[in-house]
Amino acid sequence: MRRRWDIGDAVRRFFRAPLRESSPVRRSLWTLLFAVLLAVLFITSSLPQRLDVNVGEPAPYNIKAPMEFVDRPATERAEAEAMEEVAGVYEQDPTIGDEVMDRLETVFTEIRETRDDLLATYDPDPGDGEDISTSASVDVNRAARRLDETIPINVTASDAEVLLGVRSADIDAAEAQAESMLSFFFSQGVKSGGLDAFRDQIRESFGRSELPDDLATFIGEMTAELLEPNLLYNAEETENRRRAAAEAVEPKTILKGQVLVADGEVITSDDMVRLRDAGLLVDEQPWRIYASSALYALILVILAAAYFYRLDPDVLHSESRLVLVGMIFLATLFITRLTMTVSPFLVPLAAGTILLAVLMHSNTAVYMGLLMGLSLFLVSGGEVQVVLVAVITAIVGALAASRIEDRSDLMRAGALTSVAGVVSLVGYIFYSGGATITDATMWSSLLWSGGNGILCAVIAIGTLPFLETLFGIITPVKLVELASPTQPLLRRLLEDAPGTYHHSLMVANMAEAAVETVSGDPVLARVGAYFHDAGKARRPYFFVENQFGGDNPHDKLSPNLSALIVIAHVKDGAEMARQAGLPEPVIDFITTHHGTTLAGYFYSRAKQAAGAEEVSEEGFRYPGPRPQGKETAVVMLADAVEATVRSLSRPTPDRIRGVVRDIIHARLEDGQLDQCDLTLRDLDKVGDVFVQVLSGAFHRRLEYPESVVKAMAEEEKGVSDDEDQGSDQS
Repeated sequence: MRRRWDIGDAVRRFFRAPLRESSPVRRSLWTLLFAVLLAVLFITSSLPQRLDVNVGEPAPYNIKAPMEFVDRPATERAEAEAMEEVAGVYEQDPTIGDEVMDRLETVFTEIRETRDDLLATYDPDPGDGEDISTSASVDVNRAARRLDETIPINVTASDAEVLLGVRSADIDAAEAQAESMLSFFFSQGVKSGGLDAFRDQIRESFGRSELPDDLATFIGEMTAELLEPNLLYNAEETENRRRAAAEAVEPKTILKGQVLVADGEVITSDDMVRLRDAGLLVDEQPWRIYASSALYALILVILAAAYFYRLDPDVLHSESRLVLVGMIFLATLFITRLTMTVSPFLVPLAAGTILLAVLMHSNTAVYMGLLMGLSLFLVSGGEVQVVLVAVITAIVGALAASRIEDRSDLMRAGALTSVAGVVSLVGYIFYSGGATITDATMWSSLLWSGGNGILCAVIAIGTLPFLETLFGIITPVKLVELASPTQPLLRRLLEDAPGTYHHSLMVANMAEAAVETVSGDPVLARVGAYFHDAGKARRPYFFVENQFGGDNPHDKLSPNLSALIVIAHVKDGAEMARQAGLPEPVIDFITTHHGTTLAGYFYSRAKQAAGAEEVSEEGFRYPGPRPQGKETAVVMLADAVEATVRSLSRPTPDRIRGVVRDIIHARLEDGQLDQCDLTLRDLDKVGDVFVQVLSGAFHRRLEYPESVVKAMAEEEKGVSDDEDQGSDQS
């Protein structure tokens, strides 16, 4: 059992977590979402019959354009042609040419230095034309290795012999020609795509030069290798120009009435695009349907917002209530759309109004029922009789569910809805004169209309617990269930802490009667009082009402530890209530029934034990919060009053009245009632009810001798401040 409740609590907290923090922006987004979903529902409901064709199939007839629109396939082809005509954009990078020319200069410098270094060992000043390649002092291989490190192509020993064996004038001429050719090509611009062709031109040019053949071949190959592209492709600019060219193309249009596909002609992919753009396919809609659906959805949302703004502003300021209304509204219309496929009169519009009446208010339910009727006019395709019957049943369902105390009352509301549906349909049939007594269609419609109310009741009964849990709403139906003695937490309280259980019953009687006089919710107050001390079931023997004359464990504990144990029953009760799946409004009674009051009895004991030392109140005050509503405030007062009066040895009406007055005054002075909306007049009414209920409960008392009365009066001195140990442990 415990594991089931834990899982239920986790699921509940998971779904409710997004709704805890509300803000105008979030509520606006929810409203926009509901408007969009409503528009989508209208769109899907308003679609006419469309073509169901595919590529490769023949056209069933001459398909004509219902309106003028852009011929996308033709326009896209024209745009593609315009984009292809735009040449790629290249930008010249001057740094590349400079770098290549520097490398060329470095290469020839190295060639000259190598020649000078190697020739110096042979003859410091060789004459022109002298063949030095046969000199033994020249290390050709070493020269080749040295040059290979600088020249961008592979330098062999033969190449080195060529470079060392030519005249200096030939080297100068080769350098001049290489510089000239590279400068020429860089000035013209070299693209990566034409690089190979340019290199071939360099080789051919050197092949036609007056240089020695071997030298021309080597320098030509080296120069060709040095050449690099200096025109770089600018993809972004190219794309911008092509996009501009495409945008400059005039759209190709198809005129209204123009034949899109002739009868029997095979449908192509381009034809499918045109049919789709014309809104003629089953999965496409014309813009008019979109626009009208969005407009109607906006109007309905504005009407709903205007109602809530004027008559129920709490909905606009509460995200959970706003989501609740939108969810019920949309879900009802969606279910209605599904059931209309069975019969147009099987439209459970009343299911939504019944839920709204139970969860919120009957006035809100009636108004939202009217808006649902307007929505149904679009969903049903404008069938007046369907809308009329649905609206009447919705209003009757809302009114019938305005006072629900048990789930069986929902079936009664459903039955009344069925009667209203049948009667309204009969009235319309008589008014229109469109059917006779032997008309089977009429009887079928009446049968579906009668079953509609039962369907509404079933939907309401099935979804109500889910909505109660998801949105944390306590309905009268839920309160009645929680008040049952078979409720697991109440049964545990009765078995483990019977004294606390009977104390809670007394507090419930007092709170219910008092809350009714101040226009609160008496049923909520009673249920909250039942559970306000649920935490005592965890350590019942630490509370005086469960000790039954036995040893008091607090006599053996320090005041600080005793206060800690007693105060912990608030936190324990909240944890046990959440594990048991109790809604938050009931848990509020547990967390607020002591507010931030002081555990006076244990605080006094601590001060006595401390002697002259200062004792802080911080460890002896309940954590709160203080009561926020009438019901929780009254339960706080009833709890303290009942515990104190129960501790009196002679609770006469006058003494009860004095206790009630002192406790209410003490709570006011302590600021415990600052956050609730009880007036001083309300507190007077609450006090009178407390005195009346308690005097009736304790009316049979023996009269004690005067001396005993004085002794008891002395013993009970200070009750209004500390409420004695019994009050602290209540």
